[in-house]
Amino acid sequence: MYLIKVKQIAADILFLDGPDAIPSDKSFDQIGFTSIDFIDFCFEVKSQINPQVEPEHLWPFHKMQADPALCVDRQWTAKGWEVASEILQVPDSTVIQPDKIGSFWTPEFCSRRLEALAHG
Repeated sequence: MYLIKVKQIAADILFLDGPDAIPSDKSFDQIGFTSIDFIDFCFEVKSQINPQVEPEHLWPFHKMQADPALCVDRQWTAKGWEVASEILQVPDSTVIQPDKIGSFWTPEFCSRRLEALAHG
């Protein structure tokens, strides 16, 4: 539902021709997003899609990595991986460490997060 809008916002930030220039399954890092672009993106999502959206709704892992109940010495705790695997929608049998999850930060992921927020 939000995928085209997410891609349009990203394309506008990167000065691309339109949403078709943004692959749905490529990470924002791969398409050229910087940390400044992330800030702009969050602002635009908040203003164009949902005023309740905060950066941790879109990408909760920065906050999770700062919580010692979820992450210690750049490694997930059992509880941290349980939460992360549920958010990432991956089997919890193969742990993906915090420094490797950036590939999941895609327009598709962002769209799913917005839909989950919208539907409680």
